[in-house]
Amino acid sequence: MSFSALAGVVGGALAPIIATALLSSFQNSVAVSVYSVVVLLLTLACVALARETANVDIDAVEADAVAGEHVVAAQPG
Repeated sequence: MSFSALAGVVGGALAPIIATALLSSFQNSVAVSVYSVVVLLLTLACVALARETANVDIDAVEADAVAGEHVVAAQPG
């Protein structure tokens, strides 16, 4: 099992458990809504900080990573 598959299972399993616990604790859906907005903002921040990899030779990046070199993706243009 790959890490991305494991992350999907763990992330997908924890969200309803957390939402149920919040609903049970606060007896209304406002806490679940706030949780959803916080997770949304965290996701948007991660997407904004992620680098574009469309024009990057992934094989070269992986080879350099194996060699221990830090590679910064070249920006197109």
